[in-house]
Amino acid sequence: MSNNKEIPTFSLENCIADEKSNCIECELGGELICFVNKSFANKFTLGNILYRIFALIILIFSGLLIGQWWMLISYGIVLLLTFTIIEPRLLCSHCPFYEKEGRFLKCWALRGMPKLWQYRPGPISRTERYLMLIFGSFIDLFPFVGVIWGIIYYAFNPTNNLVLGIGIIISSSLFIILAIYFGKIIMGSCCTRCTNFSCAMNKVPKKIINKFLEKNQQIKEAWINAGWSME
Repeated sequence: MSNNKEIPTFSLENCIADEKSNCIECELGGELICFVNKSFANKFTLGNILYRIFALIILIFSGLLIGQWWMLISYGIVLLLTFTIIEPRLLCSHCPFYEKEGRFLKCWALRGMPKLWQYRPGPISRTERYLMLIFGSFIDLFPFVGVIWGIIYYAFNPTNNLVLGIGIIISSSLFIILAIYFGKIIMGSCCTRCTNFSCAMNKVPKKIINKFLEKNQQIKEAWINAGWSME
């Protein structure tokens, strides 16, 4: 009889990436968004797409009114780079969903975005968090610059173009309503249950995070090595 103790080994997959995970009996059911609920994912995606579309419409109206297109061009470039390259690298590559098979993300938030980077189970670094805050704040808040600038410009030049003036007022009003609605979805249903725990907007309680880490030893080890305390 051998006295050698077996050294535990862990799969590279985590419970979210493992299609054989027994989610039904998991005590974290309802506490975290651990699998892609199509209804919820579609709701989030629709809100996200509409938010970006209205942002672009506002910046188009502002460009037509003011005669300057730098806002629309810069926003369009940063928006494209953020969703296809920057966010998947800085933020998504640390998320357990990122380890799912395939070349494209299979999560509830950025479904379909390319996976150009390797999965990194540890938390994001301080530099990554700051950079993500900068780019995230830009694509979320910069459209309000177009709203304010366009409306103020039209207020001081009401005879320039009535159609464009009405257009930016209506689109801005709808955009603000959508921003409030989408913000409630994110802060109320997403950030409080998201498994990308090191995101600056994540609001999952530490005790829930620890329970998840206990179920995923590879992720737990990476977090502890990065300085996370399980106490």
